[in-house]
Amino acid sequence: MTARLSAALLAAMLAAACSSLDRSLPSATSSVIPDTKLRLTPGYTTTPEKLIYFAGAAYLAYVVLDPMAPNWTIEEAQLSEDTYYLGMKKMRTRPGGEGEARMVFRRRAEQLARAGGYAGYDIVSYSEGIQSELVAQRVGEGVIQLRHGTR
Repeated sequence: MTARLSAALLAAMLAAACSSLDRSLPSATSSVIPDTKLRLTPGYTTTPEKLIYFAGAAYLAYVVLDPMAPNWTIEEAQLSEDTYYLGMKKMRTRPGGEGEARMVFRRRAEQLARAGGYAGYDIVSYSEGIQSELVAQRVGEGVIQLRHGTR
């Protein structure tokens, strides 16, 4: 479910429940969230406060664990006309990935060579490892030089 669809669904549920809300403004000592019950289905009622907490937790989980996000991010810099630096970081929340860095590196190098009309590429330097911070993260980096000539 996309974030927009989730937000639209939440807005529709809140709009449907608005008819049962007290529309008076809260005083300085009371909460902005009304102390009422929302009837979401014939057999289920909840408070707006619980609904807001649940929506916030669901949104936070989606942002952190986004299933559609790519496993690797690639930062690239063109060092000269035919030389590129590629720096890669794996998503922290996805386990595994041993050996993936080199495959991702080669795939991006091939894309750059094809897009520029080059015959291929040579790996000038390459390294990979684990960056230890609060949560460990797989990383890789290298430099490629695109090859002129016949394919």
